[in-house]
Amino acid sequence: MSHMITISGLEYHFAGPDSMTAQGRPFEIRDIAHHLALINRFTGATTRPYSVAEHSLLCCDIAVREGSSATLQMAALMHDAHEAYTTDLSSPAKAAVDEYSMGAGGIAAWRCFEANNAKALHTHFGILTLMRSHRLMVHAIDRQALATERRDLTGYDPARNAPWPILGDGTASPVPPAEWVSLNSSEREAKSWKDWREDFAERYQALEEQIRVEFARQVC
Repeated sequence: MSHMITISGLEYHFAGPDSMTAQGRPFEIRDIAHHLALINRFTGATTRPYSVAEHSLLCCDIAVREGSSATLQMAALMHDAHEAYTTDLSSPAKAAVDEYSMGAGGIAAWRCFEANNAKALHTHFGILTLMRSHRLMVHAIDRQALATERRDLTGYDPARNAPWPILGDGTASPVPPAEWVSLNSSEREAKSWKDWREDFAERYQALEEQIRVEFARQVC
């Protein structure tokens, strides 16, 4: 069996002929919001439950804080949406999977698997060009979110733990965490996974409408 059943009962295929069709990969924003709200970041190694949905909203909030366009906000929100289907591996685990597969004479298996599903999702939602054009900016936003998460939610201790190259540890320009937000706030801790699910879905719908209106104005 090479498919999963989404929360709405749809069959999503990872391999085989069905994975090559739109019917075999039925993307639904409600499924995505639900799944991401229940998938923990850092393999659960956080001081409280912290989901991919909350991470995605943090990235979107960073984009908002920087005065970014609605399209960049959408890219920030949806950059990990494929993980609703592939799940979220920690970055070290992803690298290890690729090392094992390449060491056995193959390709970077996880990178290819993830990219294939992400491309299908972006194509379905009509954001493939958007995601590609904003790739570098989303990467920078994602790294600031990571720095913020490490500061507030993990057991990282620079005196004990190895530096994180992705955050520029030990360099002249380390990635700074966001000073305007605390992921330990009582408001965040009080929210349930259902709240984050609804927040994600509502943010997507609001941005989709905003982008549609802006595009219509440009055409006119």
